[in-house]
Amino acid sequence: MSSPPPNHNSRLISALGAAVVVLCGWLLWMLPLGDAWVNASYDYLFRFGGPVVTNRVTLILMDNAAFAQFHQPRGQPWDRALHAELLNKLAADGCALVTFDSFFEKPDAPAKDDALASAMRRQGRVVLMAEQSQVNHPGFTGSQPNLPAEIFVNAAGTNWGVAWLNPDLDHIVRRHWPFPSLGPYPSLPWTVARLAGARLDKLPHEQWLRYYGPQGGWTTMSYAFALTQPPNYFRDQIVFVGTQPHTSLMDGEEDEFATPYTRWTDESSGGVEILVTEFLNLMNRDWLRRPPWLVEMLLLAVTGAWLGGNLWRLRWLTAGLTATGLALAVAVGAISFSYFTNCWFPWLVIAAGQVPCALAWAVGVKIYGTQTAVTLHHEAAAGRTIPMVAAPKIPGYEIFHPPFGEGAYGQVWLARNQRGEWRALKVIYLARFDENPDPYEREFNGISRYHPVSTQHPGLLRVDFVSGKLDGYFYYVMELGDALAPGWESAPATYIPRDLVNERAQSHAKRLPVADCLRISLALTEALDFLHGCGLTHRDIKPQNVIFVNGQPKLADMGLTSEIRPADQERTLVGTPGYMPPPPERPGTPQADIYALGMMLYVLSTGNKPTFFPELATSLVDPSKATNFFPLNTIILKACHPNCAERYASAAEMRRELLATQAALAENK
Repeated sequence: MSSPPPNHNSRLISALGAAVVVLCGWLLWMLPLGDAWVNASYDYLFRFGGPVVTNRVTLILMDNAAFAQFHQPRGQPWDRALHAELLNKLAADGCALVTFDSFFEKPDAPAKDDALASAMRRQGRVVLMAEQSQVNHPGFTGSQPNLPAEIFVNAAGTNWGVAWLNPDLDHIVRRHWPFPSLGPYPSLPWTVARLAGARLDKLPHEQWLRYYGPQGGWTTMSYAFALTQPPNYFRDQIVFVGTQPHTSLMDGEEDEFATPYTRWTDESSGGVEILVTEFLNLMNRDWLRRPPWLVEMLLLAVTGAWLGGNLWRLRWLTAGLTATGLALAVAVGAISFSYFTNCWFPWLVIAAGQVPCALAWAVGVKIYGTQTAVTLHHEAAAGRTIPMVAAPKIPGYEIFHPPFGEGAYGQVWLARNQRGEWRALKVIYLARFDENPDPYEREFNGISRYHPVSTQHPGLLRVDFVSGKLDGYFYYVMELGDALAPGWESAPATYIPRDLVNERAQSHAKRLPVADCLRISLALTEALDFLHGCGLTHRDIKPQNVIFVNGQPKLADMGLTSEIRPADQERTLVGTPGYMPPPPERPGTPQADIYALGMMLYVLSTGNKPTFFPELATSLVDPSKATNFFPLNTIILKACHPNCAERYASAAEMRRELLATQAALAENK
């Protein structure tokens, strides 16, 4: 058998999908629109904890208990005599280094200042906090450090650093300050790390904070207990002294910030805790880094191209499961990668941006493809010419060119077997669906279900043989319908099947007499009731799918045949517009078949298109003809009721009313 010509639509769909998903990733990555994805990518790196550090660091907090015990008012500097007492305790214990995240801006009581300065000299290694202040000048704008009082700077040996944090718009601190380092003057963590012996880079770096868990990588102690610890407790430790916010809620305190953990704990953090985190990052060189922008851009291009170019090719369920699995894999991979390499990447741009975008593209392609297939099927039956392939080569059959039937799902050829019997042979090509297997599989499964029952009722078009799925196609052989005109055997190319479309086209006013409509509908309701009794639905009843064989109307084109499913189970949206029940009802049920049969009767009896339902032509309401037409119209209206509960409960019930109408009309003659 010759293969169908190559179809380039799949390449175009893949290229467009790749472009859409790549563009989606780049826009989320570059524009403020995607800041939420980028920031969340960083924050959720810490959702499952952080690395353990072994540095001996203790954080002494001026917390609520300490404020109460020492009677210190919130918002006011602490009594410097308390700081002097603490420093003397730390010096006596042999503390390695002390850092104050408390600004000693102005001189206070001379005795207390002297005591604190003396304690600083005794401790030997003390780092003091400086502040940053803005410089306003007509010629330039900038900033400069605001140092502690001279008495304390001299006592600390000029060891100072600016305690400054630069949170993002959502108040979460994600980056070291300054960003990138180095800055015009040292930060407090930088000075502490230098004195503690850290290996610090002299070139600027973009450094993202590596958080060490909600409790941090240090020992936390209230100022109230620090003075009561046993001798030598703080030996060789690095101590930070700072203030804890009044509450853990973000209520606008000056020294209160959010961290990634705030996302799921709703608890804020004091600035000193973030400064300690920066210090540990510098000591252990485990701050987070991002790849160069070009690397990130190329990675998004590769992932976007693959997702957009391939996800749409999968089946519905497979595509959904694959998208979910890919998103999870990206999340696990990115979190693990940052844990072991100190490198992070805005992975949610892929997992929560590109993957859903690719899935949406896949769904859109499938929905559009289904609707297009339905439309093409409808248009083909109305006479639209679709490009044809060469006559197939089927063993045991002589095939006559051209095909006499054309649809979205395949072509129907006139064939003669070795005994000289004429048959109809339908070939379904996978390439017709741009290599999308869903409608191809649906057609194969439908005709496979129908084949065994096709010989059991005279109202069903008989199928003699169904091939297996071959190399990109399958075919089946059916009994041949009556010809519209005799003498075609000597010129097979002139064969035109007698179906209801051609029957109606040859009738006066393009509509069939009521008696013919009743006769045809009685045969079809009986066949439809039998089909439903076998647990199957037709799903595409319309005039072109009713073929006459030896004068008997038969349901044909059974490729969409499906098993009857419960009402709550999802069904594929297939059929022909106009003959499908109105939404939200879906086709694929016995009630939907009854609707389609009723709509077909409307078209046959009125000459109107389905879009005009339930309008009637003026000639049909002529009193002289109303006696014949209105009983049939009553049946049509009930069969096509928008509410499926108001329709006939079965095809058998509809047939009983048709019989009663036929009998009544016969009596009135």
